[in-house]
Amino acid sequence: MKERYDAIIVGAGPGGSSTACALAARGFHVLLVDRETFPRDKTCGDGIAPRAVHALYRLDLREELQGRFKRTEGIRFYATRGGLTEVRYPMGSRYPDHGYVVPRRDLDHILLERARSLGAEVMQGCRVTGVLPLRGGRVPGVAAEYRGEKLELEGRFIVGADGPSSLIGKELGLLRDDPLYLGVSVRCYMTGVRGISDFLEIYPEDAISPSCGWIFPVDDTTANVGVGFMLYARRKRKINLNRVFEDFTLRTRHAAAKLREAEPLDRLRGAQLRVGLGGAVSRHLNVLLVGDAASLTNPISGEGITYALESGRWAGETLAAAMHSGDEDILDNYPRILDWYYRRYFYLGTLAIRYGNNPYFVNPLLFTTSRIPQLGDKMGRFLMNCRRSDYPP
Repeated sequence: MKERYDAIIVGAGPGGSSTACALAARGFHVLLVDRETFPRDKTCGDGIAPRAVHALYRLDLREELQGRFKRTEGIRFYATRGGLTEVRYPMGSRYPDHGYVVPRRDLDHILLERARSLGAEVMQGCRVTGVLPLRGGRVPGVAAEYRGEKLELEGRFIVGADGPSSLIGKELGLLRDDPLYLGVSVRCYMTGVRGISDFLEIYPEDAISPSCGWIFPVDDTTANVGVGFMLYARRKRKINLNRVFEDFTLRTRHAAAKLREAEPLDRLRGAQLRVGLGGAVSRHLNVLLVGDAASLTNPISGEGITYALESGRWAGETLAAAMHSGDEDILDNYPRILDWYYRRYFYLGTLAIRYGNNPYFVNPLLFTTSRIPQLGDKMGRFLMNCRRSDYPP
């Protein structure tokens, strides 16, 4: 393994594979590394929003998705005393008029194989243990273990796409452990869920406030069921995540009626969320962070696949421009791109979830949007970050 790559990408989730696709398609020598062997399970809600669908279709994955996975037509919001608000895609935006629910076991494998088909080299089952010492003011590569052998993998550029607890980010001091930008969630797959529809269902119900629950349809009898909340809420109110999930399935007004007779298909699995752009620094020297590692999860919806796919493409395009020109100052454009597309929205979203995620706000809001569809569409566009004036990036 003395070979030197144009880019080493650590983490083969949506962000890492998207970066690899962007670089490999331009002819660069890319190594995509992941400690797991694919296909593998990943804790996630599995909801693919219209903005993410657009990004996946850009990667020529339309045929991989259509007819194979559950297609969704919109979102339903249930409030304990505020009624039901139904929002149909595309909510007046220019994004696709549908979404999907794709288990991450399948989605990430599809993306990995797409990167491989474009020419990226893939090392599965390879655990990155740290970054190599600085050499000439650059990070020359990463240290790794592969099949019992210790390796030093060298690359001109390094991309950390290794999730909210990014080893690359930690090693370089790029992560900020501020509770304002950290959340947690748990989910499991359940069968026997009543009334499964073609909608993503979101439940900000009183019994689990300030947490929020979801029921996302995987097929006609199975759903991805979970709850999540921000860390500052847990520290303030001493919330137990497993107890919140139990309350969601048994004590909520709307969700419990669908879940009381449902049976879990696997154990409850948890995950950390790094949200709102404020939990990480996205560029340092010759290193870029993408997706969850760059704190790009939506602070309102908890959805990160869209932002992993988009940031991965922009990271790949920025790196390609830097290598073509020989000017590494071009890497400064990457955080500027993230700021341009996300900073204001994530700032407003962080405020909204911090001060508006309570029954005194949620119930009147959903009562109003259930009766005024135009306001419901506006709320849906805000949640999905699909404004009417936006042209898909």
